[in-house]
Amino acid sequence: MSFLGNEDDCVWRHAGYVLTFNSGIAMSPELLAQIESGLFPSARSIMSERPDFPWHLDKSRIPTATLVASSQAIAIDFFQTIKGLSSQDVIMAAWTEHLGIPFHGPWRIELEHVLSKSLLNEPRSTQLDALALSDDGVITFECKFTEPDGGGCSQPNPLQSGAHKGMAQCNGSYTPQVNPVNGISSRCALTGKGIKYWSHVPSVLDINADADIDPCPFRGGWYQWMRNLLAAQALGRERGVKSAALVVYVDGEFPMAKKVRTEDWKLLQEKVAGRAVPLRAVSYQELLKVAIDAAPATDRQVLVELEAWIFQLVTAVTTHPGTTRISLQQSLIKQS
Repeated sequence: MSFLGNEDDCVWRHAGYVLTFNSGIAMSPELLAQIESGLFPSARSIMSERPDFPWHLDKSRIPTATLVASSQAIAIDFFQTIKGLSSQDVIMAAWTEHLGIPFHGPWRIELEHVLSKSLLNEPRSTQLDALALSDDGVITFECKFTEPDGGGCSQPNPLQSGAHKGMAQCNGSYTPQVNPVNGISSRCALTGKGIKYWSHVPSVLDINADADIDPCPFRGGWYQWMRNLLAAQALGRERGVKSAALVVYVDGEFPMAKKVRTEDWKLLQEKVAGRAVPLRAVSYQELLKVAIDAAPATDRQVLVELEAWIFQLVTAVTTHPGTTRISLQQSLIKQS
């Protein structure tokens, strides 16, 4: 789950979740050790590589990565493991071919990449779950586990605090309106704040930025997918290369796995078709199968173990969603 939250603060709200990010928050060695122990072994290198890693925090300010249902932790398990393999570029080549993305390596994979604020004039930058960069292309990865959809725009929601508590800054439509908080007239409250999303929307989606639209297409989950597409496009433009956006989800009886098979998702894909940035949805399981088939024998065993670990996570989330990753690790050790 990338940060796509309230543009006026550092909180992401959607479907009952409240997540903040640990900028400037000291985390105890014991807590960091707990996070590390719960990660897939080949992914634990993230702890030394990124001592200032931006862990997602729940409303109690506890890192979500301690839980089996953490979308951030499974993204680290997966992409940090791939990053550490000698066959990383072979796997990336297999993925791009499988997904019909004509980009070439060598590749550099990053986790929790923060965009420069200047790219889209954002007061708080988009934070991507994972990113793959080469001299030929940019691929962004939005990672989902138990989340029901993308995150919606915060502007139609009543403010939770401050002098304007209870006020909504948008009526939920893309029509001329006045933001009651700042008095600025605009079709979009974010445009009124100088954020450039709608300046670029027509290049990534078949949506007319000069026409009134009611309700706004980005009031719900499409907001996050739009932001992912614009982030990919902005990074590609900055580097002078092509770009693509991927949504990676856990297959099974999870909302996002069902979402990508709906008419709403089909409509989104139709709006993206033929535009500047291709959008693909693919499961972790499918990417792993492609990786296992492509990797040399020296790396294949690690990938098979990663596949088994993800299967255990899926089982644990389905049966005991509140389980910690350490508890799962310990139970697997006892069974072995």
